[in-house]
Amino acid sequence: MKFLDVLGKVGALGLKGYSEYMLKDPLESQIRLLGSILRKNRSTNFGKDHRFDEITSIQRFQANCPTAQYDAFKPYIDAIIAGTKNALTNRPLLFLAQTTGTTGTPKLIPVTTAMANQYNLGILRAASYYVASNPRENARVTRGQWLYLPAPALIKHLNGIPVGYITGLLALPTGRQAWRFLVNHKLYTPPQLLNVKNLEAKYQIIAKDCASRNITVITGITPIVVNLMEYLVKNAGVDGINTIFPNLQLAILSGVSPVLYETRLKKLVGPAFEYREVYAASEGMLAIQTSARTGLVPLYDSIFFEFVPVNHSTEERLLLTQTRKGEEYSVLITTRSGLYAYEIGDIVKFVSEDPPAFTISFRKNTIDLAGEKLTPMQALAAIQQVNVANNCMIIDFRAIGLFKPRSRYIFLIEFDPDSTPRSYEAYLRDLDRALIELNGVYQDARTNKGTLVPPELWILKEGTFHELEKEKLLASTATGQTKASHLSIDQDLLGIFEDHVIDTKTI
Repeated sequence: MKFLDVLGKVGALGLKGYSEYMLKDPLESQIRLLGSILRKNRSTNFGKDHRFDEITSIQRFQANCPTAQYDAFKPYIDAIIAGTKNALTNRPLLFLAQTTGTTGTPKLIPVTTAMANQYNLGILRAASYYVASNPRENARVTRGQWLYLPAPALIKHLNGIPVGYITGLLALPTGRQAWRFLVNHKLYTPPQLLNVKNLEAKYQIIAKDCASRNITVITGITPIVVNLMEYLVKNAGVDGINTIFPNLQLAILSGVSPVLYETRLKKLVGPAFEYREVYAASEGMLAIQTSARTGLVPLYDSIFFEFVPVNHSTEERLLLTQTRKGEEYSVLITTRSGLYAYEIGDIVKFVSEDPPAFTISFRKNTIDLAGEKLTPMQALAAIQQVNVANNCMIIDFRAIGLFKPRSRYIFLIEFDPDSTPRSYEAYLRDLDRALIELNGVYQDARTNKGTLVPPELWILKEGTFHELEKEKLLASTATGQTKASHLSIDQDLLGIFEDHVIDTKTI
């Protein structure tokens, strides 16, 4: 054990040192990276169409490669499927990653060896910062195995090209990812898990296969990790996950902000349990949490970033060093796998300039009933504020916006049964006031224009979200990739919750 601890400390400190060296100078790293990407891909179809050979500056790059969404790349991806080797990149293609369609129709994203290595290295980088923060205690994570929870790997083949979900595909070692064989004894996935779509069956496999293993880290999509732990605790009849995994120290989470699941996590593993968030997508590993403080540090040695201000009329594309703390930006990425000035669909808010770090404010899934553009983070902030004021906690929530008969919000909340508000009516009034304070247009629509009627509160019975998430995942072909959307204007969602409502309140 002592040898593993020493090895873990040395490895973590070495990897942290490498990361800090690579992330030392944001502007220089970004310029060098973009130049390398453009030089290596100037002979591709995309490079010829966008005159990469003429690009000698950031300004020329932005002129030749306008902001692009997926439709701009689809003809090139169709060409890849048809057999063109160098449509978007000259790097060998490993597979096509299918997105889950969180912000629309599922897309196919090229994945090269460089991107696969970057993705896996991102997880190791996040872990190395954790170990390096307290080597004596945290190096113990190297003694055990890291349970990795992937989505199903292979969905289909298109003209011989493997297509699947990125987390599952990356769990499959290939000749071009030979180093994965060396770490498979540490980063553990039950092999029979990769193509199991039934969530109940998946959890049963994990419970059986991992019962005798020393699990020290769990990594995966946030709701999947939380649901797994809840399943294991419930079926074992114990109070917390540490009874099952006594040496569990860390969770590395992605897909959905862990902030939304902190109540459930603390109930499962205790308030001292640590997690690190990574900003990972089918398009690549974009950023990692390098300390217990809130904030994701962009991996600017791996991806070229541009940021378009959200609250300004200008469409100016700013570099990482031009962003400002407290401002929100739409994210554009240029990658080694053939995406150029690609609008990924996320809005981030910078919380630090030195080093640059941001939080994910929201994906483009706001509710806009009366011009208020309510974001998930605004809704979450309001609920957290009201929880404190009413001395209560929640398990999870959804906010549904309805246009008829008059525009209004319905908040569906499952409260912690051990910590409920004294008055649900008072809770709802406080929530309405918090939203008025946080969102000026909401305030105007509620108090002046009258275009928003008072919100409603639906109180959900205990276990609602666990059961509905399980049912949703069982019916989903993207098990392990599901991302909860906390805001919606889909009225049909109300029907899903109706049988779980124990009371409703209005102002």
